[in-house]
Amino acid sequence: MLAIRRICMLSGLLALTLLSACTASYTPFLRSEPAVDSVLTRAPRTIRLFYNALPDVEQSSLSLTGPAGEYRLRGMHSMASDDLMIEILEPAATDGDYTVQWTTVVADDPSIYTGSYSFTVSSDQ
Repeated sequence: MLAIRRICMLSGLLALTLLSACTASYTPFLRSEPAVDSVLTRAPRTIRLFYNALPDVEQSSLSLTGPAGEYRLRGMHSMASDDLMIEILEPAATDGDYTVQWTTVVADDPSIYTGSYSFTVSSDQ
């Protein structure tokens, strides 16, 4: 009987571990403009991220860093297309790699999701 309890406990712990590993990698992020890992010939004027549900603008943040450090952004909003959009005040004038970092809460899910992605500006393309 004791062996059966131990097996059940171990099975339960294994199931919880697997469930945690599966949910930890979940993200509501679908795609972006500029696209993930894209190479652009000119600097973007806006950043737009798409999710699988409407993000809460008040509980969201976006940042852009590149060769000149962190870029100023303004006016984060949603176009009601399960997205977040923001204007880049000082467009990237320097060729190089850029990183977008985001944090958001989507729909009725109270979880806070974070992520990042990169794109490149190369006027030589």
